[in-house]
Order: sequence, then structure tokens, then C-alpha cells
Amino acid sequence: MRRPRRPVTTSVEVSALTVRYGGVKAVDDFTLSHSSGGVIGLIGPNGAGKTTLLNALSGVTPPTSGTIRVNGRDLTGAGPVRTARLGVTRTFQNLQIFGSLTVLQNVMLPRTARSVHLSLGHVLGLAGSRKRVEAERRTAGELLDRVGLGPYAHLPAESLAYGLQRRVEIARALAGDPALLLLDEPLAGLARAESAGLTALFTDIAAEGVTVLMVEHDVAGVFAVSDRVLVLDHGRLLADGTSEQIAADPVVRAAYLGEET
Repeated sequence: MRRPRRPVTTSVEVSALTVRYGGVKAVDDFTLSHSSGGVIGLIGPNGAGKTTLLNALSGVTPPTSGTIRVNGRDLTGAGPVRTARLGVTRTFQNLQIFGSLTVLQNVMLPRTARSVHLSLGHVLGLAGSRKRVEAERRTAGELLDRVGLGPYAHLPAESLAYGLQRRVEIARALAGDPALLLLDEPLAGLARAESAGLTALFTDIAAEGVTVLMVEHDVAGVFAVSDRVLVLDHGRLLADGTSEQIAADPVVRAAYLGEET
């Protein structure tokens, strides 16, 4: 299977990132330096600013201040389309797929939408464009095999069980050939066996050179898969370490579990 070409590891440099809504700092002076790849887990209480941080990193929400650089490229305020083209793609907390399209079509969308010439040529039936579309279809098929959806390629996405629809969304994010993959609560609503299958997939994706940043309320799932865990509280980075270090941190336990230090 053809593997995407990307750096062996992804460099992520976030400096003093702040997102303010009026007088409220949803993200407050967040700084992260990461160049070792793998899976980064991001946890924190409800309202800690986790999704807002993902929105800023993916270009959905422009930061009030601070900078975002991925593999040396400045993505600060780039907007979602340019951010995705420069190697940062994501999934969403609320499942977002095109139910009436087939699974294969869902995964082809990000790649064919990149090129106006390809889309126009496909409509006009140009030979070169037809070859490109066939190439994109093969690539999408490889991605579906990669995430365990090969047998479902030609089924409507809405006909799949919820756990498989989650995989459709992940495959579509991977179709953008990301260096940094942002996952917003990918395990929400899944049975334990489905969660275990997805966390194994995240490990495989990270092993291929993609840095995975996962926001998740399932702390056990985060600890099981993450090489590094960040804890956000009231928009600020409260703790940063391995799963073992975070689990044993009394300040984290006080903020996250309500325990006294």
C-alpha cells in the first residue's frame, strides 16, 4: 500500500496562544513544543477550553494572540482550508459525514476538492482528469483498507453503525495527508471493544509519521494510547507529562477529579 510522504516526525510549535471571547479567555497563553510524533492526549474538565484549542489549531477559530507553526510553517490565523492544505486536518465532536454519499465518496471529497481543475475536468469528461479521479479513487480505497472499512466502500455512509461512521470521518481526515491529525472526542459513544479498536488505529497512524492530538473525556482510553498527556484547566496548561506522571499528579487530581491535594 502506498504510504503518504511526510517527515519522520512532525514539529508542532505553539507559542502563547490565546483565544478570547469578550472578557473570557477560553484558551489562555497555551504553549506547546513537540517534535517526537506519537499520540498526544488532551484532557481536562468540561469547559476547560479543549475544543476551542482544537478550533484554533485547525484554523476554525482565529486566535486573539500567539502563534502556531507546524513543520516550520506559520499557520496562525490561516483559516480552515489553508490549514488543512498545509497539513493539519481534524474530526469533530459531533459526527460530520455526508450520509447520502458512499463511504468511498466521503473519503474522496477532501482530495478531489483540492483541485478546481480536477473537479471541472471530471465534469467535462476530460481524459486526463478521468485518470486523476481513478487515481484518487484507488488512494481512497487504500485509506479505507487502512482503517478497516474496505468492505463498506460502496455503501451509503448513513447505513453504517455509529462506530464505523467514526472511522469514515477519520479516513476522510487522513485523506488530506496530514502531518498533524486533530481528533475531538473520537471515542464518545463507543462500546469498549470499539474504543479499543480505534485507539489501536491511532497508534498505527502515529507509527506512520502522523502526530495525533486527541481530545477525549475517556481518561482511561487517553492514558492507554498516549505518549504524552496535556491537562487543560480554565484555558491554561495545568500539567504535561506521561500517562503515569499525569495520573499521579495531585494538582491534576484536584482539578480534574475534585480531590483535595
